[in-house]
Amino acid sequence: MKTTTVKLYKKTKAELDSVRAERESYDVVISRLISHVKKQNLKKELIAAYKSMGQADLAILEEWESSSQEL
Repeated sequence: MKTTTVKLYKKTKAELDSVRAERESYDVVISRLISHVKKQNLKKELIAAYKSMGQADLAILEEWESSSQEL
């Protein structure tokens, strides 16, 4: 795999070092952080989608309840 050089502020490198396990490469640390962010974003998207589905289901239920009261 090809590699590249990335410039970081010393503070950013220190923060990476603080979440880095012993003998863990920076590539692995950054990949792990990216994976974590992607999972968090997916979780937020799923929560929003389920809320939307729940609101749609509630609207249908309310419509059914009003229809059944008319009978």
